[in-house]
Amino acid sequence: MSNEESDFIPFPELPDEAVIALSEFLETFIIRFQNRYFAQIHRYYNDRPTSRDDYGDSMPPLSDPPF
Repeated sequence: MSNEESDFIPFPELPDEAVIALSEFLETFIIRFQNRYFAQIHRYYNDRPTSRDDYGDSMPPLSDPPF
């Protein structure tokens, strides 16, 4: 992401420790959010028309093993 793409939010300078703490918080938040709402997220992408696949591959059905 270039500076131009991130300029819409005026990020302040932060100490290294604050950057790490914020990064870890955001990572934990998104993981917990996705775990909590997995079924809804999965249903949304499964119900989308296959002709509009923005990410290349569609999500596999729930019955498929993850690997």
